[in-house]
Amino acid sequence: MYYLVYDRLVEMGSDGIIYPHLLSSWDVSADGMTITFTLKKGVKFHDGSDLNADVLKWFIENLGKGQSKYMVAAVDTIDIKDNLTVVLNLSRPDPNILYNFTSSFTGIPSKQAIEKYKDEYGRKYVVGTGPFEFVSWKTGDEIVLKKNEAYQWGSPLSDNQGPAKIDKIVFKEILEDSTRFLEFKTGGIDILEKAPTLFLDKIKKDPKAKVLSMASNTNFHLIMNTKREFLSDVNIRKAIALAVNQEDILKAVFQGSGAPAYTYLIDRLPARNVDKKYEIHFDLKTAQELLAKEGWTAGNDGILVKEGKKLSLALWSKSDSDERKIAVMIQAQLSKLGIDVQIEQFDPSSIKAEFKKGNHDLVVRSYGWDNADILEWFFNSTRPGYPTVSMWHDNESDYLMHKAMTRSKTSEERIENFKVYHEYLLSQYLWAPLINTANNHAISTRVSMSSPPRFKMLIGPPIQDMTVK
Repeated sequence: MYYLVYDRLVEMGSDGIIYPHLLSSWDVSADGMTITFTLKKGVKFHDGSDLNADVLKWFIENLGKGQSKYMVAAVDTIDIKDNLTVVLNLSRPDPNILYNFTSSFTGIPSKQAIEKYKDEYGRKYVVGTGPFEFVSWKTGDEIVLKKNEAYQWGSPLSDNQGPAKIDKIVFKEILEDSTRFLEFKTGGIDILEKAPTLFLDKIKKDPKAKVLSMASNTNFHLIMNTKREFLSDVNIRKAIALAVNQEDILKAVFQGSGAPAYTYLIDRLPARNVDKKYEIHFDLKTAQELLAKEGWTAGNDGILVKEGKKLSLALWSKSDSDERKIAVMIQAQLSKLGIDVQIEQFDPSSIKAEFKKGNHDLVVRSYGWDNADILEWFFNSTRPGYPTVSMWHDNESDYLMHKAMTRSKTSEERIENFKVYHEYLLSQYLWAPLINTANNHAISTRVSMSSPPRFKMLIGPPIQDMTVK
């Protein structure tokens, strides 16, 4: 709902281009050390307060104090030029800062509302400038929004710049895939975001439904805990990664929707285009040869043994249907390599706390992000357990990470630095890349759009162009 209640300064289109939203313009100095933001005129929050330079300065300064502070870490000081213009003075060039402002984390809230409601803000009160206003939230059940009648500042990613054509939106939280499908089938919901792959064929045959396939930011991968007894050996990690058959997982779990992942980044990112020798492809024969050279031999039960120890590992997954299915596939694939794998399932709300204890071996995980800085998030050695589930700590890795994150002066240089960092991580076999998914949304024929979505998600600016019969 962030993309509907809040607006951002800029938006990322599905074409990878950044478009203005709350900004009428921006300007970057030739040396990259100052950025000037100019806001649109007449933008108001849902509580009637104005979006102006004072609010923007306050927002960016507070963003720099929270958990997302890395997004504006390069901002040194902020000057107000006039009522709609601020100048960001940077401590270093940051070619990624505009991308950061496209994130849902950078939707701008009402300064007046936060100061008024204090701790109740974000729980009982939510106030943005977006095309929809917050009405109510029942935890674990639903969120209700109503149309912002005053809205006139839509982004170029929707044809309709004014108020939405839909009066009310209800987000329903339904965890079970079969229940979600039945709700959609019986008309209880009009849009089924990320329709379960198990039911895609049935939805496609339903005359009252259509399936909209959009590029996804989601990458599934198998994480290896480098601090565990067997997995501290890069050759064992490599053998495991090579023994995972991405094509079979794509067919069995996702019905072929998506693409095999051979690196740690989604396919449309430039830093994903590493030297082919670093890509991780299924190669069971090489995996078997690697472990044989390491001295592992098959016992009577087919499980590999070395110095009296069986190569036995626990595989964790959330009790989510896709991750659970992937875990079962990996268990079968690694058994062909001679590795005994025991699956353990965790509730999504508790698994992060378990990671911090460091008792995991293998973990099926996924992320949804369309920027190469996701590598820093998952492999920064200062955050072991979570989000660095691989427990990775390596000086060369950290050096390359810092170079990519803080020493890139241009977008081109940033891409190249991240590519080098990415290649090094791949060479260490910290993950086995699995699948880059597609987002298949089931939409009732009651809902129509004036044009195909130009935003990277279905929920957001495309809602402006939707009507309901």
